[in-house]
Amino acid sequence: MREVGFIAPVYVGDVVSFYAEVLREGETSVTIQVIVEAERSKEPRRQVKVTEAEVIYVAVDEAGSPTPLR
Repeated sequence: MREVGFIAPVYVGDVVSFYAEVLREGETSVTIQVIVEAERSKEPRRQVKVTEAEVIYVAVDEAGSPTPLR
């Protein structure tokens, strides 16, 4: 993970939604932006961004060495 931003808490009863988007695709890795929003149970239809992250996945072989994406 490159970074994670904790913006607001999630409360019991909130409905949580995760949204992901591919930002970059390299030879051996893919970078994905993840945004998490919560719809407040006490305030229906109000969505609040609660966290976001940029995640980098690297394809590796059995020896743990980077390998090209298929």
